[in-house]
Parts: sequence; C-alpha cells; structure tokens
Amino acid sequence: MRNFGLVSIVSMICIVLVACGGTNTKEKNEANTETNTEENVQNSTENNDDANENKNDSENKREGTIEDQLDLSIGDTGTFDTTLRQYEVTLDKAELIEGELEGEKSTRDGYMLLDVTVKNITDETLDVEDLMYSMEVTDDLDYTGSQDHSDVYDTVEGFVGDIEPGEELSAQFLTIVDDSEEYFFRKAVGNIGGGSSNQVVWSFDVAEAKK
Repeated sequence: MRNFGLVSIVSMICIVLVACGGTNTKEKNEANTETNTEENVQNSTENNDDANENKNDSENKREGTIEDQLDLSIGDTGTFDTTLRQYEVTLDKAELIEGELEGEKSTRDGYMLLDVTVKNITDETLDVEDLMYSMEVTDDLDYTGSQDHSDVYDTVEGFVGDIEPGEELSAQFLTIVDDSEEYFFRKAVGNIGGGSSNQVVWSFDVAEAKK
C-alpha cells in the first residue's frame, strides 16, 4: 500500500509538472507571437517612414519644365528654373580688359566684364547678389571658372539688393580670366547638383569681347 501511495504521489507530481510546462510553453509561444507582431508592425512603420522620406526628397527636387539652354550667345535671354525660384538672365555685353583696371593688373591674363540683366519672374523677392554668386566665367566647360569680383572695384556697377516680382535689374559681373579663343558664362556646376536647377550657358568668341 505504501508503494502504491508513493507511486500515486509521484504520478500526480509528474502530471502537475507537465501541465506547468505546457502552460509555460504556451505563454512563451504567445509572448514570441506578440514580440514578432510588434517587430513586424515596427518594421512596417519604419519602411513607411523611409518611403515617405524618399517621397518628400523627391518632391523637394525641382519639378520644372524648363530644359537646359546650352548654346546661348551675347544678347540672348536664358531662364533658370530652380527648386525655389525662376528668373531670366540676359547677357547684354562682354568686354575683355587686357590691361589694368583701376591701376591694378589682373592676377591672370585679364579681366572679363559682363553687362547682365536679371528679371524676376516669380512671386517672391529675389536676392540678386545670391543669384550672381552662383555664376561663373570659364574658358573650358570641363573645369570650374571664376566668380564675380565686382564688389572689389569702384568703377564696376555690381549687383546689389533685391529684385521684386516682375521687376528687372541691370548691372555688371566682373571676373579674372586666362587668354582663350572662347569663353562661357554659366551657373557653377556645384550649384546645379541633384537636379536643383537647370543649366544655362552663354558662349562667345574673344573677338566679340574685345573693343
């Protein structure tokens, strides 16, 4: 009888342990399921956030319809279409100064003085100095050029101030250049990266720039 009682007790203990083990396994499975569900939701949310960021980045890029204008000449008007604004630029005149300017000799072969007109065709006020800061003159389209130095010289009427919507401003762009048979006026390549602006290029022979 003692043995039978002992066997009964051991059997009951085993049944309880198995039941507890099954409960723990069920709880673990439920916990794992909840964790996996939370991770899936989190991953889905992160993927949606990434997709929204990519969409926003895409929307922030220029969606203009104005194409590049790469073969303009002196007297032509080009239209810049950027992510923030649109404006027209006309290259009215180009003058190569081979001697001194205000008693100062160029650190290169000469100076290039451009007469330029900028027109604001947006509904926002434009900082014309900022626009001109992005422009350059180069004698080789595969290399960077020289920016505006008009603010250094008293006899040069550089671009200053703002242009109101619908208004235009004519002033001068001055830079230093090397001897060349041909020159180009354009927006610096570093300022049109990522599709932020179209490119507009004026080209002219040295004969057109000499007095």
